[in-house]
Amino acid sequence: MKERLPGDKLLWRILRPVLKHPFIKRYNLHGIGLQRLPEPPFILIGNHAYFIDAVLIGALVSYPIVWAVASGNFSNPLSGPILRAGGAIRKRKGVPDLPAMRKMIEVVDAGGVLGLMPEGSVTWDGEFGEVPPGTAKFLDRLNVPIVVARMSGAYLTKPRWADHHRWGRIEVEFQSFEDKGALDYLSEASDWQWQEKKRIPFKGKRKAEGIEKIIWFCEECHSFQSVKANGDSAECKKCGLSYTVDDFGYVSGRAVTDILEVQKELLSDYITKRGKIDAGEGAMTELQIGTGNKSKFSGKVTLDRNCLRVGERCYSLSKIRGFSNFLKRINEFNYENSIMRLRTEISSLLLFWAHRYFSKSGES
Repeated sequence: MKERLPGDKLLWRILRPVLKHPFIKRYNLHGIGLQRLPEPPFILIGNHAYFIDAVLIGALVSYPIVWAVASGNFSNPLSGPILRAGGAIRKRKGVPDLPAMRKMIEVVDAGGVLGLMPEGSVTWDGEFGEVPPGTAKFLDRLNVPIVVARMSGAYLTKPRWADHHRWGRIEVEFQSFEDKGALDYLSEASDWQWQEKKRIPFKGKRKAEGIEKIIWFCEECHSFQSVKANGDSAECKKCGLSYTVDDFGYVSGRAVTDILEVQKELLSDYITKRGKIDAGEGAMTELQIGTGNKSKFSGKVTLDRNCLRVGERCYSLSKIRGFSNFLKRINEFNYENSIMRLRTEISSLLLFWAHRYFSKSGES
């Protein structure tokens, strides 16, 4: 009797045949180079373009994949039970996680397929993001083929900041490597370069709604959080400057990468002048690592070069580790012996870049 691969769970056996073709049809999903897949064991790495990209890749690959997944997803009442039943590996974001790394090695040693999104966080702008130091060394250590599943069109289907889907085409190109060339190939992933060549329309309604998460300042009058979206457009309530999202994903003719570069420059100027950021109301959840005890509180959120404040509580920047984004409204970080999750409606990415600004200024 042939031994089952890691990840060959009852859930995978039941759901994959049922969901494969509906997913392929609904997302206009196309696999390119599937014949390049080696026999397990191997590592599969992909660009993190969309919250369900692991599911889309799984619809194309005939082997069960054991994915390493951010620990916060296991707390979700919908995704948590599915991840546990599917045998996913729980990994803490932003900090080294030795127990998770050991489990990843076990998957490969048992002849399975290990799935990783090296960026660790879904892209906000459609470009490949930063990879934690040591990733290439870890991949090399496992000494098995590395398959790249490079996705295009997934970000344009549902930008991370957006409230609503669009429908166009998603391509996943598979390529097999034996070394760190896999990361170099994956790092070329860009929905904007792909769209420049393809010019594929992504149809949807209310395409601008949610854009306040990435446009923090009006580019004309520089007012803070004055841009409000409605339908396919957004407008500054102070000066009337408008932004329109078209069927190709561009914002007033520009890629989101260009929009965010301007926003980061305006953020830097704003912080230089005011010394802090007010991020509105927020709700904090504290999970103690040792005991599992959970507490919640809320209040006004501000960030300066010394601390992140939520209501009356202050978190020293010098003690914050692994400050990151989780989903689209949550910032997650490690603080002393706890994992902290701060939820704001539109300020997650703003706080991420403001924290980076203050952290770098503190080092200089």
